[in-house]
Amino acid sequence: MFIKSQLLNQTTRRWRATARAGTLLIMLAAVAGCAQYQPLPETARLPATPAPPKQVWTLESATRYAFKHNPQLIESNTQLTLARQQAGLANVPPPMSLGFSLDHPWQQGLFNAFSLSVSQDLSYWLKQAPRKQATQARLRQAILNHRWQAWQLAAAVQQQYVTVWYQQKQLRLLHAQIQWLDQRITANAAAEQAGLITADTQALLLTNAAQWQQMAHAANLQQIKNLAQLRQLLGLPADTALHLIKPPQPALTSQIINTSSIAQRPDVLALKAAIDEQDAQYRQALIDQFPSISLGLTRAQDTSKVQTMGVGINLVLPSLDGNRHAISVAKTSRKLAAEQYQHRLLQIRSDFAALRQKQAELQRARKQIKANLPALRQRLNEAEQAMAQGLLNANTVDTLRQTVVNQRLALLQNTAARQRAGYALPALVGIDPAILSVSNAVANQSPTPTEH
Repeated sequence: MFIKSQLLNQTTRRWRATARAGTLLIMLAAVAGCAQYQPLPETARLPATPAPPKQVWTLESATRYAFKHNPQLIESNTQLTLARQQAGLANVPPPMSLGFSLDHPWQQGLFNAFSLSVSQDLSYWLKQAPRKQATQARLRQAILNHRWQAWQLAAAVQQQYVTVWYQQKQLRLLHAQIQWLDQRITANAAAEQAGLITADTQALLLTNAAQWQQMAHAANLQQIKNLAQLRQLLGLPADTALHLIKPPQPALTSQIINTSSIAQRPDVLALKAAIDEQDAQYRQALIDQFPSISLGLTRAQDTSKVQTMGVGINLVLPSLDGNRHAISVAKTSRKLAAEQYQHRLLQIRSDFAALRQKQAELQRARKQIKANLPALRQRLNEAEQAMAQGLLNANTVDTLRQTVVNQRLALLQNTAARQRAGYALPALVGIDPAILSVSNAVANQSPTPTEH
């Protein structure tokens, strides 16, 4: 009997040692599989800016470059990645609850008592449908908001590109006018000393030159501001030189506009997804009226070594108001989301009507300027010939030339405004600005560059 008990004790010790070693290995494997802390990269320094292309810029290349390097769009990409991760986190089931207790008796002849329990919340699966719908709707909102931000970026780059390019032409015209006035002032200075012209003529030229120089100075300041805004949209350093090619005319036919749908705009679809999310939240609040259920299994042994197994059910009762406040909040939130959706549709229709009226007025003004400009140029040529023959006063020629230059400036401003309105129209009516072919616009139902 003694030898048998010794063998039994040795076997028990070996089993215990093996169990301890196995437990230690399991704990080490669990620790090794855990995620480790990663420090945040240095954020105090300025971010490294990419080297801009050295070739000249076109409207299409500027739009593509902005998609890759615009800081706001890069941040939106990170937010979209975060939204996808949060959507995956929402689908992770709740962890199981494990419990273990050990009681050691002080009296002789009794055994250690223990209790082992495991429980799981069943409400997760009972309430999974509305929660999953809300998560999917929230993720759709993030995707659509990111897409709408890309649409707005493309439209902003195109409009700012047009503004900068036409303002460069206006500056060249202003500088040419100032240079012509300087030449006239220099020539008139000698004529005034010779007594060929009066001092009033020279004073008028000096006054006109000062006015044109003031206009050029204001245009230069505005050009500096517009270039800075374009560089910010492209994600370029502040000292980057931009050599722009003439932007093409946006070609949006009435047929394409009529076949487009404002209900397919990403921001409108995002608001519709918000309605779906609030509706799912409302359903969730209705389900929360009922108790939450958790199921548990127990394995126990008392001090007399009587072992038992059991099943337990826990109910978590809702608050005394029957979750009425949460239901009313969810219901009102759903109503607010629907009102925001309807308001956005009305706002888009109003913006579209205002833009079409603006385009019609710009077209009318353009026709008027182009109708008056040839006659003014002809009058100017005739006046310059008459002045060369001594038949006409120089002040008349100066007035005509200023009128012609003002009309040319007005035509440039009108053309720039018309093109900006043309590039603002696609996103307004539900067409991705990135796929709009400026030579022959067609509707494309395949995945767009913005979506990629």
